[in-house]
Amino acid sequence: MMPVYIALVVALVCFILYALDRRMKSEPIEWMSASKLTLLGGLLSGGIAYTVSSPEVVTETVTAAVATVAPVTEAAQEMFVGVPTF
Repeated sequence: MMPVYIALVVALVCFILYALDRRMKSEPIEWMSASKLTLLGGLLSGGIAYTVSSPEVVTETVTAAVATVAPVTEAAQEMFVGVPTF
């Protein structure tokens, strides 16, 4: 859960820095540019934080993903069990 918090904080900081930069130049805020910078800053920092996070967090995430996919895989395998008849 920590990478999510890091991504949100960095996204907020990116927006604040962009807004301060525009105010110092006495220019209006371009919302499309602000949203791109905010989104990319948050995604990059969240990805980096997830990559370098502790193995326990990654293990919990993978275990949860496998638990949701396992029933679907078992149902799909049942279709191919048996001897084909012509």
